[in-house]
Amino acid sequence: MASSRGLLISLTVLVLLLLGLLWPHGQQTAVRVITDENWRELLEGEWMIEFDALYCPACQNLQPEWESFAEWGEDLFVNVAKVDVAEQTGTISLKDFISLPIMLKFILF
Repeated sequence: MASSRGLLISLTVLVLLLLGLLWPHGQQTAVRVITDENWRELLEGEWMIEFDALYCPACQNLQPEWESFAEWGEDLFVNVAKVDVAEQTGTISLKDFISLPIMLKFILF
């Protein structure tokens, strides 16, 4: 009985540790997420925008590098953002893209 209780406690601790590694812990990100509601933010300044989709494996593989680029872009005064083209259909249509991810640079004066 004592060994089964110890095993249960050990498994519970292991599961909690694994969940702690996978949970984002409210991390702040330098990448701005553009939605149908806030797209007007793009009307000023210099922007690098990644157009992606949640279901796209290549898009998901790019995310760590895009986050790193966003942190680096802050030093150059470049706004870095991403748009999920499958979710944000009000301003951008998925049919406008041949493949994903696509990164574009916009300079607005």
